[in-house]
Amino acid sequence: MNRWKHLSKIITSPARLLLAILCSGLLGLSSNELTAQTSNLHVITKRLEKTFKYRDGYEVNIEGEKADVSIETWGREEISLTVEFVAKHPDKGTAETDIEKIKYIAERVRNKIYIRNYISVAEGEPEPASNLSARYVVKVPESCPVYLKNYFGTANVINLAKRFRYQGEFSPVGLENVQGSIDLTTRFGDISGKRLDGQVTIDSRRSNITLEEIKGRYSINTNYGDVRILSASAGLLDLNITGTKSDIFLFDPKLLDYSYALTAQHGSIYFPSNLKMEFLKNTEDIKKVEFQPRAEYYPSVTISVTFGDIYLEKEKTDRR
Repeated sequence: MNRWKHLSKIITSPARLLLAILCSGLLGLSSNELTAQTSNLHVITKRLEKTFKYRDGYEVNIEGEKADVSIETWGREEISLTVEFVAKHPDKGTAETDIEKIKYIAERVRNKIYIRNYISVAEGEPEPASNLSARYVVKVPESCPVYLKNYFGTANVINLAKRFRYQGEFSPVGLENVQGSIDLTTRFGDISGKRLDGQVTIDSRRSNITLEEIKGRYSINTNYGDVRILSASAGLLDLNITGTKSDIFLFDPKLLDYSYALTAQHGSIYFPSNLKMEFLKNTEDIKKVEFQPRAEYYPSVTISVTFGDIYLEKEKTDRR
């Protein structure tokens, strides 16, 4: 059963008022409209709760616009959804009108649960003048695959165990204790991950990537963004990174346990003196080194950058 709740409240704090005015300005208010605003900011909230029964083979598909999305697991064989739509404007009537322009879909089609919010303006109606946003809290069984698209929002994902796919623009995403098949594509949205394990593919543009305590196999392609691997766990198998105009950092106390094939075109390679790298090429345009440990089994690290530097260090430092 859908349950809708309306909430109107007034924020009178001067600091919050200033922030609200600035945010409203970003949405296209003219200087005359800003001058006409009152000293009160009205916040209208619309809330929806919905539950779907879960079966093996189901997948959750979420498409958010200006949405803060939280995905977590629980012990029930159900998919739980809580959504809040928010409209902020100095004029209460405007906020109440604009919040109705946020449309919402939550339905099951065969084995897929589709969840989506979007802005819909009827012909002849003005564009929303309020600051509009959405907040999702999605709870799924641990083995439920999730596919998330998000634009101009944020995402946090915890404890998934089977498959997670992500496509985002201007939306940072954070993952913790996520396993299985992980596929991330982002543009202008940083990625942070801790305790990831599985087959991980990342394609990023103008986004920084920070990973910690990683296991499994990684294929990372980055353009105009730094990659920081803070540490690897015993289960790391392969780490492959390709970058353009990007700096790559690997901080790990066990650097001697890995094999390396590193290439920097129009860049430099930095590593500790006790890591006996052999330079296969060392010219102004290209630097290439390799290293292989004496152990029988070892993870492989392959990094290739163009117009960027590669740093190998035992622990994280502020040196670039």
